[in-house]
Amino acid sequence: MAPSLDLKSSLTLRVVAVALFCFCIAAAFALFGTYRDVRQLNEHVADVLIRQLQIQLSRIETGRDVAARFPDLDAVTQALQSAGQCVQYFNPDGSIARSSCIGFNRDISKPPDWFAALCDWIPAARADVARPITYRGRPYGTVVVTIESAAIAAAIWREVSGLLGLTGLLIGAICILQYAAIARALRPTKDILAGLNRLAGGDLSCRLPNFRQIELQRISEVFNKLAARLDQTTREKTELAAKLVDNQEQERLDLARDLHDELAQNLSAMSAVAASIKATAETECPALVPEAKNLSQTSMAMMRTLRTTLRTLRAPEIDDFGLATSLATLAREQERLADGKLKISLEIEGDLRVLPRTAASHVYRIVQEGLTNINKHAHAGRARVALSFDPNAGKQNTPQRRWLALTIEDDGCGAVERGKAAEGSGLGLIGICERVTALGGTLDVIDLGDKGFKLHAMIPFEAPVKLLQ
Repeated sequence: MAPSLDLKSSLTLRVVAVALFCFCIAAAFALFGTYRDVRQLNEHVADVLIRQLQIQLSRIETGRDVAARFPDLDAVTQALQSAGQCVQYFNPDGSIARSSCIGFNRDISKPPDWFAALCDWIPAARADVARPITYRGRPYGTVVVTIESAAIAAAIWREVSGLLGLTGLLIGAICILQYAAIARALRPTKDILAGLNRLAGGDLSCRLPNFRQIELQRISEVFNKLAARLDQTTREKTELAAKLVDNQEQERLDLARDLHDELAQNLSAMSAVAASIKATAETECPALVPEAKNLSQTSMAMMRTLRTTLRTLRAPEIDDFGLATSLATLAREQERLADGKLKISLEIEGDLRVLPRTAASHVYRIVQEGLTNINKHAHAGRARVALSFDPNAGKQNTPQRRWLALTIEDDGCGAVERGKAAEGSGLGLIGICERVTALGGTLDVIDLGDKGFKLHAMIPFEAPVKLLQ
């Protein structure tokens, strides 16, 4: 994955790329312009030399000069020839009659090797000039003017190096000024990013300020509307979930009360009648004693089942002994139901008595659902329930608002196998989600694969700070 850049750096790099592109175009123009100037210089020398030789031929024809001195190149070369330039005279048969070359000091204005290699890629023959010499319609040979490639590269480097330095200064100044201007213009994006992070963290009360730029102001307006709608929707969802869960809990309590008041009393009466029948049968009709015993045993078994059902529907020890004791009792009961195959560790940090009654009841139900699912579907050997208070868990803390961290994990099978085992047998995880939502908290479901399964809930509650200290 390619490393990401912030917007200021990205825009600055693009400007630098455009500036370098413009520099390359300017350097190309300078390069070919230098070649053009060198060729024009060679053409000028060749033209002057041809005129000089034609004058010499005229003087030889009139006897004012001797033919042995032809061609005389010195007069022109001494005045016009430059460093690295070579002037040659070829006879009509192609042989060299005269040659005059001036050496070039390669140490003067020597370009870098990479630039010299670039110039070598462009043939220096483009600057060579060849002119035929004719006099009165008769050809007398050819004049060729050339120049060393090193001299051409040095001339190009003198042009480009100055352009390179100026371009470097301009690019640097543009980058600094542009970065400062962009940073100032994009300064509101920090507020936007901070708002998005707060919104992603669950702080739906955050709002963005007004901005001068039209585009950023539009982003602010849309963000604030979205945050307001999410806040309202979340509140409505939480209130609805709280009502549903509270109604469910109330139904459990009503059902438990009805079972206790009606069925429990009837079972007690049935047990008493069975005992009376047994006592009477022992003296008057011994044949009925076994049936009386069976009736008594059946009523006692139904009573035990009823007690288990009532304990599931309502945990009376929460009101009497507190949440911590109720959870410890629940953990031992789940271990008993697992026939010793499951070991449950309970870790509690802090005083759970600071929890409101409703929150304590929901926490108990969450742990109950979690341990029941582990017992039925996880095939785990160990489970862990941890409760602790985290005052820094949320950004919406007030002096009374605190957070309870609840973790339920086991070393059993992963989510896929557990889901297949639990298919059609219950809605435990859904119930846990509903209760956490009803409390205004968050739930993370973490699949550890072969290492097990983990539920982590953050539950807010209102309690005086002094009770947590």
